[in-house]
Amino acid sequence: MRVQDIRDRLRAHGANARHAQRVLRLWSQALPQETGRRLIADFLPASLRAQLPQLVGELEDLARLRSEHPSADGSVRLLVDLADGQTVESVLLPRGGLCVSSQVGCAVGCVFCMTGREGLLRQLGSAEIVAQVVLARSRRPVNKVVFMGMGEPAHNLDNVLEAIELLGTAGNI
Repeated sequence: MRVQDIRDRLRAHGANARHAQRVLRLWSQALPQETGRRLIADFLPASLRAQLPQLVGELEDLARLRSEHPSADGSVRLLVDLADGQTVESVLLPRGGLCVSSQVGCAVGCVFCMTGREGLLRQLGSAEIVAQVVLARSRRPVNKVVFMGMGEPAHNLDNVLEAIELLGTAGNI
């Protein structure tokens, strides 16, 4: 799934650009929807409010934690299940960093890297890349993202750039 697909769905259910940005901001920053005295639903059209629980569920399913593996240096390797059953890795780094994957597998096959041994299985959508950040932010604060996980980011440039755009604006990175 791409971030643009989410925007299109929000628009189809009556969201204007401001509504969509508010929903994407809460999601990308891993903020609860029910903070403060007013709920997000108070600011959204009725048709969108009705669809919001389903959309939020789909966004949560984009990246689910299978397991985590802490290291002595303070980093934590996250094994992440994607909605289609594939698995990628993200790594929480010390001092607020996160290393994300951009592909399932990799076509490059660098001799020092295990990822390329299986070959490239598929590209991650921009929303799946952002979902790794959302998942990590549910564990601890993240204010920097590096694309050094599974895959070659330059081979999935459109999705990587779309993820960077959302993370750099609504995601507050």
